[in-house]
Amino acid sequence: MSSSRSRLSRLLLGPDRIESHLEYKTAVLRAGLALLATAVGLLYIIIDRIVGIYGNEVFYLGAIASGMITLILNRYRYYRAANIIFLSAINLTIFLFADNDPYYTGIYAYFICTALTAFALFGYKDIYSAFAFSILSLTLFLIAYWNDNSLIVHEIVPPERAEVYLTINITVSFITCVAIIYFLIKTNRRSEELLDEQNKLLAKANAELDQFAYSVSHDLRAPLSSILGLINVYGLSKTADEKEQVISLISSRVHKLDQFIRDILNHSRNIRMEVQYEQVKPHHLVQEVLNQLNHMKDFGKQKIENLIPEELTVETDRNRLLIILSNLISNAVKYYDPCKAEPYIRIKADQNRTHWTLTISDNGIGIENEHVKNLFTMFYRAHSHGEGSGLGLYIVHEICRKMGGSVTVNSQYGMGTEFCVTLPNNTKIK
Repeated sequence: MSSSRSRLSRLLLGPDRIESHLEYKTAVLRAGLALLATAVGLLYIIIDRIVGIYGNEVFYLGAIASGMITLILNRYRYYRAANIIFLSAINLTIFLFADNDPYYTGIYAYFICTALTAFALFGYKDIYSAFAFSILSLTLFLIAYWNDNSLIVHEIVPPERAEVYLTINITVSFITCVAIIYFLIKTNRRSEELLDEQNKLLAKANAELDQFAYSVSHDLRAPLSSILGLINVYGLSKTADEKEQVISLISSRVHKLDQFIRDILNHSRNIRMEVQYEQVKPHHLVQEVLNQLNHMKDFGKQKIENLIPEELTVETDRNRLLIILSNLISNAVKYYDPCKAEPYIRIKADQNRTHWTLTISDNGIGIENEHVKNLFTMFYRAHSHGEGSGLGLYIVHEICRKMGGSVTVNSQYGMGTEFCVTLPNNTKIK
C-alpha cells in the first residue's frame, strides 16, 4: 500500500523531494483539484450523453485540458504558472455555463470554490494574486447573474433534469470547499506546531546558553590558570627531570583545553549545519578514528575489536558519524579497568531496511546507576576523576537527534558499559 502511494506521489509531484512542508501540501492540493476538475469534466460528458444534451463537450474538454496541464506544471515545479492556468481556465469555464444556465442547476456555487482555491493555492506569500483571482470570481459571478444577453449560447439543462445537475454541482462544490478549508486548517495547525517547536528549542537554547556561559568560563579558565601556575613552577625547577615533568603537565593541560574547544566547535557545527548524507563504510571510519586516538593515554591497553563487516555500507552523515565514534571510543579507552585481566572494546554494527545500529561495548569501570539518567546532559560528568569536558555524550545525543536517530546506554558499575546508536539508513538492502 505504501509503495503504491509512493509511486502515485512521484507520478503527481515528481521524483525529487519537496523540502518545504507547506509547499508539499499545496502541491498535493493542487494535484487533487486538477484531478477533480478532470473527473468532473468526464462526468459531465457522460451525464450529458445520458440525458441527451449535445454541444457542451468543448467546455468540458477545456476543463479536462486545464486539469492535465496543471498536473504537468505541478509535477515539474512550475507552481505559480499552474495556479494561474488552473484558476483562469476554471473561472472561464464556470462563467460560460453560468452566463447561460438556468439558476436551478446551482452552477453559481462553483464561484465560491474558485475564490477559496485562490487563497489556498497562492497562500499568504502571494496574497495579492489570491485577492485578484477571488475578485475575478466575484466579478464573473456578477456579470453572469445580471447580464441578460448571454455571450455564448449552449445547450441548457431541461427542468426535468435539474435535480441531477443541481446534485452534482452542489456535491462537487461541497467536497471542494471542505477539502480546501481542511487544508487551510491543517496548514495552520502545522504552523502552530512548528512555532511551538521553535519556542521549545529557543527556551532550550537560552537555558543551554546560561549553562554554557558559566561552564565555559570555568572550563577555559581552569586549564589556563593551571598552565600559568606550571610556568612559574618551571621557572623554579632546578633539574632537567623536574622541568620535563612540568612540561608534561603543561602539555596535558593544553590537550585538555584543545579537546574542550573541539567539543564546543562540534556542538556548534551540529546545530548550524544540515545533515549531509553519503555512502559510508563504518568499518573504515572506525579504523580512521582509532588512528586518530592512538596518542591517548592508556590507548592500546585494551583489545579493540572492530567487528563491523568491511562490506557494510550505510547512507549517513560521515562527519557526524566520526564525532559519534570518536566520543564513544575515546570514553571506552579513558575509563578502562586496569584490574581486568583482558580489557576489551568491541565495536559492532548491523542494519535493516529502515535503520542501522552501532554498538560499542567494553568491560571497563562502568557507570553507577544514579548517573546513567544524566549521562547525556550538557557538562555532566559521571566520574569525579574524569578529565572530560562533560560535552562529549551530550554532543552524541544531539547529533543522533538531529539525524532522526537515538542513543541508549546500558551499564553496570564495575562490569562495563554498552552504548547503542540507532540511525536512519536510506541504503537499499539487496
